[in-house]
Amino acid sequence: MKPNSILKASILLFVSAITYVGLGYYTERSNFIQLIFLFALSFAAYILLLQQRLSLKLIIPAAIFLRLVLMFSWPSLSDDYFRFIWDGRLRVAGENPFLHLPSYYQTLPTPIPGINLELFKHLNSPHYYSVYPPVSQFVFAFSAWIAPESNWGMVLSMRFIILMAEAASIVFLIKLLQHYHIPVSRVAWYAFNPLVIVELTGNLHFEALLICGLLGSIYLLKRHKLLLSGAILGLAIGVKMIPLIFMPFLLAHLGWKKFLVFASATGFTLCLLFLPFLSQALFQNIGQSLNLYFQKFEFNASVYYVFRWLGSLVLGYNTIGVLGPFLSLATFVTIMAAAYQNRNRFNQNLLTYFLLALSIYLFLATTVHPWYLTTLVALSVFTPFRYALVWSGIAVFSYAAYQTQLYQENLYVIALEYIVVYGWLIWEIVKNRKLITSSIH
Repeated sequence: MKPNSILKASILLFVSAITYVGLGYYTERSNFIQLIFLFALSFAAYILLLQQRLSLKLIIPAAIFLRLVLMFSWPSLSDDYFRFIWDGRLRVAGENPFLHLPSYYQTLPTPIPGINLELFKHLNSPHYYSVYPPVSQFVFAFSAWIAPESNWGMVLSMRFIILMAEAASIVFLIKLLQHYHIPVSRVAWYAFNPLVIVELTGNLHFEALLICGLLGSIYLLKRHKLLLSGAILGLAIGVKMIPLIFMPFLLAHLGWKKFLVFASATGFTLCLLFLPFLSQALFQNIGQSLNLYFQKFEFNASVYYVFRWLGSLVLGYNTIGVLGPFLSLATFVTIMAAAYQNRNRFNQNLLTYFLLALSIYLFLATTVHPWYLTTLVALSVFTPFRYALVWSGIAVFSYAAYQTQLYQENLYVIALEYIVVYGWLIWEIVKNRKLITSSIH
């Protein structure tokens, strides 16, 4: 890099670091104006950084440094970590976090260390069974073992694990970019993305481990390590269930014989992960919580909100109980049809179809929290499409709902978000229609 370019990059990285200090240490999610200002500033620096010709020698340490800036901050935009702490302490005490509602532990004659009323009051889902799969539970438990009496210590432990996963993800991204003969500088799309940095390292969302496992699995698959690749995907699913939507495309890519080997390794890994939690009520309780997720929770949705509005006009009430399962089925059918229609065409563009599958899922979902988009950002690195980057820059507007204690979304803000996202996507599809056509035929 030229000295002038190094100077520009250094200034932009300094501006980014300052914004992360502001976002991580001095901004509550209820302070929407400050949040938007600082995030917009960080995203502007991000866009300018992507225009620089940065070498890996700068990208890698700079990306780690920006995450380290948030190392000692409390998660300010999410309170999910209180449930992480709760589940981790239960597991260390020998309890199965999937068996009982949090209120059950308030009635025990002998209280569990650290499981108290103060922590209970901070839970954002005290009336639901835990939905965090085994790998996440192991991380929670490890952090509780490291710091049994300290919320702060558990936050630091979990953040360190997330930071290690992020570093590994960057390495896997570079390896896969080299495999696909894509410029390795594209790793900056993910490495410097403000939403990725703030939501994963900053707010302790375990998509960091999911992304690491998914990329690691694909890297091993490209090296023809079928069993190990399947096992690593099992670990990714053990963080969050989302990678299951990629299985139809993996079947189309591998063929039945190889896929059975791959899927057997994935299934065996999942069985081992769930083994310590097995009980008669395990799947019933998880299923109940997932059912509530699809039939009750709604946040920052697009297609669903349109159908909800139409349903309210016709029927006079919120139809989420029907629309949630219907859109989930529509997601499944659409992904299966896309995989079948494009079977045997995944030698070069498997990750592009992963991007397609995850986009379909998010576009039809009833709940789209900003951190859900981080996996989309990682997958976009391997494609010519940048709508995921645009979406990652504008999804933060969904935090307008938290300006008051009475949670209420501004549907005009959400409409603006999706007008921009869908508009950009349509423009990119038109722009890349020749590439899309050639990949299909």
